[in-house]
Amino acid sequence: MDVEEIRARLRERGLNQSRLAEHLGLRPNQISLTLAGKRRFTVAEMDKVRELLGDAPAPEMPAARPIPIIGQVAAGNWREAVQRPVGSMPSPDPSMPARAFALRVKGDSMDQLVEDGGTIIVDPEDKALFPGRFYVVLNAEGETTFKQFKIDPARLAPCSTNPEHKDIVIGDGTFQMVGRIIWRASRM
Repeated sequence: MDVEEIRARLRERGLNQSRLAEHLGLRPNQISLTLAGKRRFTVAEMDKVRELLGDAPAPEMPAARPIPIIGQVAAGNWREAVQRPVGSMPSPDPSMPARAFALRVKGDSMDQLVEDGGTIIVDPEDKALFPGRFYVVLNAEGETTFKQFKIDPARLAPCSTNPEHKDIVIGDGTFQMVGRIIWRASRM
């Protein structure tokens, strides 16, 4: 059931977003964010949505599709985006977004989250900036990096044990969000 269908079923049943929020145990603004595409329902929340709106239980999840590994991303200074497909990896979750892709991490500016050589999965459709989340960012020179977004001031921050890595202030150049990091893995 997608957002449009949820809205239609609420209208058909004479219900509003506040009633849906109450049924799910959420605040009304969380429902507004979800219906605007800025938040996703959890599996448990979707089960309750179906319960309220009269839909059958969720269908069996399809088999997980492989996630393409399309290259590398710098976890350090800006570095030329390397797009060299190296194969694919099994999806860690069958509900991964259809356009998700994986990148190998190169560098140590994010080593508190993902070590050099680790893998991240990026959702290229999720580009809305929220403080504390992690993103792959492209600059005007075609270079990429992987950092955490923080505010006051807006900046891309490393999560590193190496003190040489510094914040990148957003106002210092032209940036394009490649997508949000939705999964990570590295060798133990």
